[in-house]
Amino acid sequence: MKKKLTLAISILMMLLFISACSSTEGAKIEEVYTKSAEATENLKSFAMKMETEQVVKMGEESTDSEANSPVPTGVPITSTIDSEMNVEPLAFHQTVKTMGQEMEQYYSNDGLYMTMPSKEGWFKAPKELTEQLNSLSAQEQTPGSQLESLKEYIDEFNLETEDSNYILTLTSEGENVQKLFEEAMKKTMPEGQIPEEMMKGLTVNKLSYKFVIDKESYYPQTMDIKMDYTFDQNGQQMEIQQNINGQYSKFNEVGEIIIPQDIKDGAKEIEGAESLFQS
Repeated sequence: MKKKLTLAISILMMLLFISACSSTEGAKIEEVYTKSAEATENLKSFAMKMETEQVVKMGEESTDSEANSPVPTGVPITSTIDSEMNVEPLAFHQTVKTMGQEMEQYYSNDGLYMTMPSKEGWFKAPKELTEQLNSLSAQEQTPGSQLESLKEYIDEFNLETEDSNYILTLTSEGENVQKLFEEAMKKTMPEGQIPEEMMKGLTVNKLSYKFVIDKESYYPQTMDIKMDYTFDQNGQQMEIQQNINGQYSKFNEVGEIIIPQDIKDGAKEIEGAESLFQS
């Protein structure tokens, strides 16, 4: 779940460049873009706190399915990821809190180790899940590193300045958001990871974004995303409103992340990915 969420957040960051701006701002926007891309390209480590609030509503044709929905409908669902990450090689230590439950996770070349809300002790994730994490590019996990792949959208930035920060914002809806979202998913997710049927059922309706970059270091400081989308599968439709707030800190200040030996020695092996969802 963490991997999907972290990648989803990275994908959303890639949608930054779809709002209009004046030609006067163009040169400055390109400067901010270039310097931010260069700064994050050489980033070795950072800390991230990501807070998400999501409201799910079943469509009119799916009201009979609300009782069987895997998540509460019509009420805010909150989750928090508090993480420290090494970039190369990719490693992280994080705590994930959602719906009143908490998980702790370590990942490095030694594998993925985690606690689970319904079970005691530590567990080593199954091989297929670890392989999915291994397929990630470490550089793609740095905040703002996706800028380079979206260089063609520079002239669509909206830029403001406030105190010691640059602020990039957008509000967009319709086909532009949908097209960029689909392209970003293909670029960021491992090939074959997202079922084609899932993509066909996902429609992004509206997206607003606020992304703050420090004027001196050009590192991203915070981001705020508001997203409205629908998901239709097998005739059941869900309407989802999602707000995400991310805060970045400790740039190049996180020490080497090593999985404690007692965790590795005492962890139980999980045989298959399906076991992660069994109580």
